[in-house]
Amino acid sequence: MLRKVLFMLAFLAVASIIYAQGIEGSESSHSILKNPEFYENFGGDFSLTGPDGKIISLEDFRDKLVLVYFGYTFCQDVFPLHVSRNADAVDMLDERGIQTTPVFISVDPSRDTPEVLTEFAEMIHPRMLAYTGSEEQIKAASKAYKTYYKKQESNDEYYLVDHSTITYLVLPKYGFVEFFRADTSPEIMAETTACFVENS
Repeated sequence: MLRKVLFMLAFLAVASIIYAQGIEGSESSHSILKNPEFYENFGGDFSLTGPDGKIISLEDFRDKLVLVYFGYTFCQDVFPLHVSRNADAVDMLDERGIQTTPVFISVDPSRDTPEVLTEFAEMIHPRMLAYTGSEEQIKAASKAYKTYYKKQESNDEYYLVDHSTITYLVLPKYGFVEFFRADTSPEIMAETTACFVENS
């Protein structure tokens, strides 16, 4: 019950911000909050492998505010833009005294080695955490967050991986509470996240 109240309070706060900026909700999926029951079977825990080889789970971040994105480092078009956008939102939240952890989950374990993930994460944001895992682990994480990814057929190592472009907001104690589409600005992400934090 408390979780549903939180969703509705945050929705009203976010809606007022969007209205004030003359945005009719096209930049984020706030309408989903009108049906809080949707969240009951969304998200969840999973196990993945970090660059240091240690097995982690989302439960390890239960005391942190997290933005989760699924993608792969060899993607040269949308992926760099999205994770950079997420990093900008994290910096905006830092200015408001709200520390957020950007998390990147690779769906391309063959090429995203621990070395690649470490270098990439350091380049995007000093607090970014990058993870991958076995095909089974990645599939379980993807299923939990209802993401999509599929490796395209190729005869060489330069294959592409189709993947969804949603970023997920995970709130301490509550778990998944909101998602942001690819066209959501970092400003809206920061405002929305701050609303959830301030109303939790």
